[in-house]
Amino acid sequence: MVTPIVDVSGLSSEHQGPVLTPLDAGYDTARISFNALIDRHPPVIARAATPQDVVASLQFAQSAGLPVAMRGGGHSVAGHSMCDDGLVIDLRLLNHASVDVERRQVIAGGGATWRDVDTPCVTRGLVMPGGTFDTTGVAGLTLGGGLGHLMGVHGLTLDHLVSADVVLADGTLVTASAGNDPELFWALRGGGGNFGVVTAFEFSLDPLPVVFGGEIHYPDTHLRQGLRLYRDLVEDAPDELTMMAYFREGFLHITVGARGGNPRSLRALDALRANLPIARDRLGMTSYLQIQVMQGDTPFGIRHYWKSQFTDELSDDLIDEIVDHYHARTAGSISSVLIEPVHGQATRVPLDATAFGRRAPGFNVSVLGHWRDPAGDDAEISWVRTGAARVAARNPEGGGYLNYAAPDEPQERVRAAFGVEKYARLLEVKRRVDPENIFRFNHNIRP
Repeated sequence: MVTPIVDVSGLSSEHQGPVLTPLDAGYDTARISFNALIDRHPPVIARAATPQDVVASLQFAQSAGLPVAMRGGGHSVAGHSMCDDGLVIDLRLLNHASVDVERRQVIAGGGATWRDVDTPCVTRGLVMPGGTFDTTGVAGLTLGGGLGHLMGVHGLTLDHLVSADVVLADGTLVTASAGNDPELFWALRGGGGNFGVVTAFEFSLDPLPVVFGGEIHYPDTHLRQGLRLYRDLVEDAPDELTMMAYFREGFLHITVGARGGNPRSLRALDALRANLPIARDRLGMTSYLQIQVMQGDTPFGIRHYWKSQFTDELSDDLIDEIVDHYHARTAGSISSVLIEPVHGQATRVPLDATAFGRRAPGFNVSVLGHWRDPAGDDAEISWVRTGAARVAARNPEGGGYLNYAAPDEPQERVRAAFGVEKYARLLEVKRRVDPENIFRFNHNIRP
């Protein structure tokens, strides 16, 4: 495709960060997406160095008739961080994290990753629930939910949001909080990137816990039994114990994040070790920073197609289907299935308190396609769709976790992720702050 050349001289003159077009050095590096399926060529990439840069970019986009995509950490598997026909506001230069120990709060820039935030918090004896990889962007995870290793005790990431500095579609800079535009604040906690560009997040922090955890691996011959054991232990787990399970490279991996020394947590860990053959045991005293990197990293440059579905339970029949489907992946595939619990404090926040659509106890089951060779596109995407459909059939009226959703999720799935009442409420906020749908590169709430 031929990318149009846009005259950005007016924007560049008032923009402190670099403004890139296809003619500029660094443009191709700046447009690289996490998901190698996504190969997009925006006419303009504006790398904001200040909130005022974001204001200038939005005013320029409005005058030029360009929609806007936002890039924070850039890990959007759906490719929402990049677009072909709009202006990309790249926030990665806004990656600061400032900790206030006395108030137990941190202010994180809109381009920060969890690595930027976790380290200064932990070194000061404080923590907040992040995701499961420290290279993930704070913005995307927070705006879409925030399932993580501390959710049982501390809830979701979005539950710790105190305020957000947001640049709206018309270039207005506002601060949303419980006391200032509470409807926008409500919508930001779970409604995704539909409402504006968040240049800074203010979060509450908790005292840093003593953490026991790591991973334990079971061989391919015991995937079924291992997942049933995991299910039984999770259903009886205390808040202090969060366990996730995933199939990868022929093994069942169970991750453990255990806060403190609750006896029920210790009994569950004993059960993990006593009931099945173990391929590798990496459980022990650790730190929260180590918990955040225990699954390694997923580098940019791999092809991805993911689908996610919440389900109330992991029945024996569903476990059988998940295992059988995992075994049906193409030969040599590195694709995986991830199961995350929704439990503890994450389930005790009233459903209508935030825009996030799931507060009932249960599981988030995600079928995750990862591959390198473009020749595998059709087979891998088909494998993901088939597996996700099997899980969705168990909960046909429920939605999935939009942070893991594919780029081609139909509108009815987006509505289902919020439910009828929440979607209608989100729609009213969208119509007020972005009536022209400038922010449309997301799982969109169409005004």
